[in-house]
Amino acid sequence: MESIRKTANMIQTQVEASSAPDVPPPPPPAPTRQATPNPDANANANAVAPTGFSLSRLLSKAIDISESELPHFFSMSFMMFLFIYVFTTARDTKDTLVVTNCGAEAIPFLKLYGVMPCAMIFIVAYSKLSETLSKEALFQVTLLPFFIFYALFAWVLYPNRDAIHFIPAVTAATGEAVSAGTAALNVLRYWSFSLYFIVSELWASAGVPLLFWQVANDVTSMEQAKRFYPLFAITGNLAPIVSGKVMSWIVDSQESTHDSLFEVSLKKLASIKIAICIGILFLHQKVYAMADERAKRETIERNIRKIRRIQEEKKIEIEIKFSSNNKPKPKPTLMESMKELFKSRELRAMGTMVLCYNVCIELSEVLWKGLLRKQFNTQSDYMSYMATFSQYVGVVALLLQLFASTIIRELGWKGSAMITPISMVLLAIPFFVSVYLGPERGVSLATALSIGTLQNIASKVTKYSLFDPCKEMAYIPLGPEAKVKGKAAVDVLGARLGRSIGSASQQLMVFLIGQGSILPCAPALGTLYVVAILFWTNAVSVLNELFVEKEDKLGEVIRSVIAATEAVQKKQAEIAEKKKAKEQEE
Repeated sequence: MESIRKTANMIQTQVEASSAPDVPPPPPPAPTRQATPNPDANANANAVAPTGFSLSRLLSKAIDISESELPHFFSMSFMMFLFIYVFTTARDTKDTLVVTNCGAEAIPFLKLYGVMPCAMIFIVAYSKLSETLSKEALFQVTLLPFFIFYALFAWVLYPNRDAIHFIPAVTAATGEAVSAGTAALNVLRYWSFSLYFIVSELWASAGVPLLFWQVANDVTSMEQAKRFYPLFAITGNLAPIVSGKVMSWIVDSQESTHDSLFEVSLKKLASIKIAICIGILFLHQKVYAMADERAKRETIERNIRKIRRIQEEKKIEIEIKFSSNNKPKPKPTLMESMKELFKSRELRAMGTMVLCYNVCIELSEVLWKGLLRKQFNTQSDYMSYMATFSQYVGVVALLLQLFASTIIRELGWKGSAMITPISMVLLAIPFFVSVYLGPERGVSLATALSIGTLQNIASKVTKYSLFDPCKEMAYIPLGPEAKVKGKAAVDVLGARLGRSIGSASQQLMVFLIGQGSILPCAPALGTLYVVAILFWTNAVSVLNELFVEKEDKLGEVIRSVIAATEAVQKKQAEIAEKKKAKEQEE
């Protein structure tokens, strides 16, 4: 910001006085019945449109989006729907496979020793590829391996599970307590299920947070983001509802809930995923094509306005040049880039928010899944419950999303970003208390499970509707490298690091307090949960202060540029008056 201020003080002006003989008059327009286009009045572009009912015009008025913006808006909204649909089905399937076979206690081991190392490898590979591949190629190379794996798992790995898995494991489907040692061993025994879990966890970080929002930030302006981002999630939040309905229909269509028929469900889900992959690739090309066309159109309209001001209004054209150094700079290494990026206080604050959210989710979700395993034994029953859970998440998120734009407008960025951690902790405390009390102290398993389900719904709903849009808005003012490498580090590595911290804490508690079970660790986990919330809310406050400070500095720079421009215009007016006086004397 300091360099911009210095540059603004060194403005070089190139002034060319315009007079009637020097500027040829514009040619007379050809006779036409069409109204003369007015590029300065985009908001009134529909004034010359034919009267009558128009669905697009009605929608644009209802959602505060112009008709020309609707194709971009609906394409991005539908792309978000497809991303979240895959995320929802993958999440419910991975939990079904691991919890019913390895136990909920296996999840911390998988996330710490499986997901975290793979996430680090993913970040390194993604950063390297971003230096050599185009945006389109990078998107495709990142997206396709996930869907290839899901197809491979459904048609090759799962049908041959009995042949490829190791020693017959002590099943977790009996509903009995599974010790931490047995759960860790089951992770290796059911290695294909563990691999599915790891890939799906990576998709949770690489799908919507990285791939979708990177596209959105590339093709959406800051002004559009304030209107679009809360509304994107309205369509996106239909995905859990549709996913839950589809999964319930697939499970109900089985002849029985026996695990042997679960293979048919996986193949049907994988077929849908392949179709979705094709749809995402098509929409990706479409939105970038629309963005390029829009940029060309805006450039032409801007040039037309400039020419008309000079020719018709005879205004002075002032060209402002900023000093620049065109010498090519050597590309920094990955480690150098990461060091520079994390010198950014904005990225550190966003990283803290993402990390703390994932710590909190890990601390409460595994405990909740431990209760689920006690209640539902077979894979089909477990998946059926998760499908219903996903539908509830989608419905509540959709209702909240209808008011998200108003919430952000009325409460501001900070107030909206605070809603997620506050609502999560207010429901998490009763959940941890109910698990700690248990049936021995008068709280039934069903009661604790209901409170945990409500808390998990609130966590996901507020994240999708408020946390994600607020976080993505914070990326837009940052530089291009921060949007690619910084975003990948924050959203993928930060998320995985948060999950790993939560997993390591749970493993330690299970060994020291729980005697092999996660349920007795509820008080200790609840304490860590509250600590993470405190760090999270502090990061929100810090990030808000940074952006307020940046806006103030940017305002100073703009005011200095305006002042310099006004001084030049005043000087030019004086020159014009002297020239006119001299002509009159002659």
